[in-house]
Amino acid sequence: MNAHAPVYTADEFDREARRIETLVWEALVVEPEMRVLICGYGPDGGLVRRACAIDARVTVIEHRDDVIRRFASLGATLMRGSTSVIPAKERSFDLAVASHYLHEVDPFFHAQVVSELARVARRVAIVEPAPPTDPLGKRIALLYSQAKRELGQFEYYQPLEYWKKLLQSTKAEISQHVFAFAKVPPREYLADTIALLLATMRVEDIPQNYLEELRAIVARSDALLLPQPRYILVGAPVGELPIPQFSAREEPPALVTATAPIPSVREVTAAAGYEFPPVEPTATPAAPATPSVPPPSAPPASSPGSSPQPNWAAHLEPPPTFVPGLPFGAPPPPSAEHSVPPFGMPFAVPPHDAGAPATPAAVSPFGWEWEPPEDPNSPP
Repeated sequence: MNAHAPVYTADEFDREARRIETLVWEALVVEPEMRVLICGYGPDGGLVRRACAIDARVTVIEHRDDVIRRFASLGATLMRGSTSVIPAKERSFDLAVASHYLHEVDPFFHAQVVSELARVARRVAIVEPAPPTDPLGKRIALLYSQAKRELGQFEYYQPLEYWKKLLQSTKAEISQHVFAFAKVPPREYLADTIALLLATMRVEDIPQNYLEELRAIVARSDALLLPQPRYILVGAPVGELPIPQFSAREEPPALVTATAPIPSVREVTAAAGYEFPPVEPTATPAAPATPSVPPPSAPPASSPGSSPQPNWAAHLEPPPTFVPGLPFGAPPPPSAEHSVPPFGMPFAVPPHDAGAPATPAAVSPFGWEWEPPEDPNSPP
């Protein structure tokens, strides 16, 4: 990371974090009396609380008794069940929201869950963190993913195109937004993130070796951890996609001087990297002579004159190579002859002639093919 990259102060970072939470909420377009289905309460019940506060008719689908008891006072209607088979009639809701939910679900069931949400709601919203892009973030995400797998759980981050294709298979029109921080967070962000992870992992009885390695990372690393951008995708039938109204950015306080301005790249404009319907590629217009807002850029790489970064990676396994379309932290893809689809309709068996060899079903929109199960009566 460039030593001269602009860095938030603690107060600036806290304000920007609240700003991004507000943008995410406004992108959902939740209104009073709207019938809203939310997948789980989340870590703090924040989305449920906010929807109830504006008098939306909120239903939460949840099955964990301890979580249900913890958030019983929020006032939402409880629906006990699983999102893979939602106990509700078609179009029972105006909006269904899976916020920070699907990356904790087995990717094999993603298509089934989104299909159920689309069945019971006219609009479906997916809110997910982007896969980390910096080496330190990748290392921490990989450790947490491996630890969750040992407990039979999931923690996989997917690229934007993955969620977009998933939603496009159920709804005709899609809007998408990406909200990210414009500067680097302060050093305290790494310590706070590790502390939160350790507290969560202790409650989940994560193996001790993962806790020790996370402590070692925060103790010996001077790197700055980059927060993950937020993806917000909303799908709806043709002509039913509402246009969100985003609030204006508040003026920075007087303590921010002219020598350290807050970049304005987070304005919700096409030039800043935001995309609203239509989301399909369109003809590229002629570039203006003087662009008004520069597009957001990736964190600059270290220059020859920048200070060297601590070689913490020399003591750890190298971060994984991200494979587009596969869950972050997932094992490398198997060979084609043994590949297993990461999601799909696992219960649909295509018919075929008894005397003919089994053939795969039509290729899914995600590029995977159905493979029939092995005959349990066939000799090994």
